[in-house]
Amino acid sequence: MSRVHDVARRYASAGSVIHQGVSIFSVGDPAGARLNAAIRRTLFVLGDERSEIWNGVLQAANALRWRRIRQPQPVQFQAQQPLIDDIVRQATRLRNLVSDGALLDLIAEAAIEVGETDSPLGAVLLESIQEVGPQACIVVASKAADRAGLASWLDEFGATVLVPSELDRVDEIIESSYVVAPPTFMPSSVVTAPVTPEVTFLVPAWFRDQSVPSSILGIHAEGRIAVKTSVHQVGDTTAPETAIVDDEELSDLYFPQPTWGKPGSGDREPASDEMVARKVLLAGGLGLWLDDGDRIRSLDPQQPDGARVGYEAVSGVLPGTYLVLREGETERGAMYDQAISILGPKADHIITSQAHWKQQLEERLLRVGARRAVAELEQLGVRSSGQVRVWAEPRLICPQRDEDFTLLLDWLGEPLHPTHSNAITLRRAVYKASTDLRRELEAAVGHADLRVLERDGILHLDLPREGFRGMFVARVLARAPFTEIVSRHQLRVPFTDGSAKWLD
Repeated sequence: MSRVHDVARRYASAGSVIHQGVSIFSVGDPAGARLNAAIRRTLFVLGDERSEIWNGVLQAANALRWRRIRQPQPVQFQAQQPLIDDIVRQATRLRNLVSDGALLDLIAEAAIEVGETDSPLGAVLLESIQEVGPQACIVVASKAADRAGLASWLDEFGATVLVPSELDRVDEIIESSYVVAPPTFMPSSVVTAPVTPEVTFLVPAWFRDQSVPSSILGIHAEGRIAVKTSVHQVGDTTAPETAIVDDEELSDLYFPQPTWGKPGSGDREPASDEMVARKVLLAGGLGLWLDDGDRIRSLDPQQPDGARVGYEAVSGVLPGTYLVLREGETERGAMYDQAISILGPKADHIITSQAHWKQQLEERLLRVGARRAVAELEQLGVRSSGQVRVWAEPRLICPQRDEDFTLLLDWLGEPLHPTHSNAITLRRAVYKASTDLRRELEAAVGHADLRVLERDGILHLDLPREGFRGMFVARVLARAPFTEIVSRHQLRVPFTDGSAKWLD
């Protein structure tokens, strides 16, 4: 299909949606409604000044509610029981520590009911698919984890489940899109640039915001076109007795939020054994301190076999990125050790050379400070001057750009030769070791079930090489809005982090 043909089809579908609007199936979900009411009542009663002791149980309950909205497959296709068990466990532990124990009972009882009850949205979705035929419709999930969960159930019915970024591949014979998420949680393009003439959202009735997103350019357009909505109530939409009166000032975020705390490093400069880093939260209840280096190994599940493992710029590590990591240690250290082994007798001379200029850099940083060093190097034309502290790390070879390394050595008063050539030789050996590892990773990924990665966000890889059997892939869930100063040995080493628990 040509690009022109695809654009024409999008215009036709958009015209259909503008003419007839979108449908919203507002489906009664008594169990989900009771969980939602329990969370909202708790937030209302406790108010903005609630004790932090409530954060754990509320975060877990919110994550369960969030999944109820987006993953309506039957209970046997769910992976939520550990989450429910955690809610009940936390509620039991807190009951004797807080004065509002009845609120904990409401949350725990509602969570148990959710775990025992199929979501009515699932039945409505399946009925809709079978009514038009699985070959004539698509199901749109909000993100990859949701798609994996829905696909595990809908595959047997021949239904296709996609995420918004994949809608370009939809065949023109497809007539209907069933979007399993409230309109406000989806990109506006699902409505403003639809791939099918009919778009239907399936939303639990207890989720009150039924507004449909408009184009970001719409507010600037003369004669702005608003997409009409037809809301169809389905099933038992009665509000629970515990539901509170609608309160616009009630802060209730449906999307699970990470707990970052407050920056603890202040405005001080790092010591010689410290680095500035940003925390990222990973699937599997893990965290990672990410420094300012050039890149980190990553994986793209959408690429063809043999081309999935590559690198991502550190600045490009965002929620949804898949990182390839090593348990308990950085990959950088392992690659360095492999490179030294490859170099053989030349290694000692190169190690001495590297240690010397890095020592000079450390001493210069102690004298002038990192901020002044960055400013001076930038003035000399060093493009990556902001990474000057990273270059002092023993196992980071040298600046990626050769010209930057030349200017750095001149700034340090170090002779260009043999320091420069030694570093380049070591870097080439690291590249060779890294290329060998990439081949093994590609082979391991090729034999792995990537649906597990999509569903759970984490996948352990079976590598035959000694010392690399702890490699795994993990999805980035969140990136901290601020940096902290941490010890160098903490950088890029995965660790257990409770604030990543139950984030999607």
